Amino acid sequence: MFKDRLKITYFIVLLVFTVNYSFAQTSRNSNVCDSNCCVNLGSLVLDDFKVSFNDGLNTFASPFHYNTKDAIIAGAVLTTTALLFTIDDETRTYFKKNNSSFNDALKDIGNFYGNVYPTVIIGAGFYSYGLFAGNDNIRVTGRMVFESVAIAGLITTITKSVFGRHRPYTNDGSMKFEGPTIESDYFSFPSGHSTVAFALSTTLANRIHNTYVSIGLYSLAGITALARIYDDKHWASDVFLGSAIGYFVGDFISGKKNKETAYHIYPTINGLKLVYNL
Repeated sequence: MFKDRLKITYFIVLLVFTVNYSFAQTSRNSNVCDSNCCVNLGSLVLDDFKVSFNDGLNTFASPFHYNTKDAIIAGAVLTTTALLFTIDDETRTYFKKNNSSFNDALKDIGNFYGNVYPTVIIGAGFYSYGLFAGNDNIRVTGRMVFESVAIAGLITTITKSVFGRHRPYTNDGSMKFEGPTIESDYFSFPSGHSTVAFALSTTLANRIHNTYVSIGLYSLAGITALARIYDDKHWASDVFLGSAIGYFVGDFISGKKNKETAYHIYPTINGLKLVYNL
């Protein structure tokens, strides 16, 4: 298990350095840090914090701006989740019958990729490198990684605590809901690991724009989702909805959709000002 985590950590570090190098070739701002470096860096960090806050606002407000296509996609996700509820017990039984050493190794990799460590390694690596190297592309990518995972994770955590679905290993059945709770045993719906994995992979895939890297990233996210069912921590419907939340939030933050939203908060001498642009 430790060796598997070490391997995936090496992969992530290699990914960070590889992408940093490729981004560096197209850096828009390669100026060497001068005597005003600390002031400039502090200003960039503050600006990024403001952008992140506004991105969070826009994400939560985005359902109010759905067009027909968005509404259809949202409906399809909810419908598919509901349909998966009907086969959750059968899916659990299938995965429990297919234990193997190879699947155990994949499970460890998936569980690791879906926790906070890859996000911290990649997000901090991209952001710090981009900040000190003066590379806007890399810095923004690091910021978006943190934004996507944090916002998607918040949505998933709130949903978990509201529904209070019993995890499979409690053996209470797939339709047992506790209601509002903070108990881990009742935090099954949706899957947090799947949310994190898909938010991270989608953000990086959108920013890197490399087919092979995207295949690798989404493969890791898919392994994470399957690992949560295999590990008896989540139902199939849990991982589907968690994956969808991660994907769509990651795509919103790192794609073009966020630019179409209209909420922004600006500091003024009288406090904060909320602006809505039509």
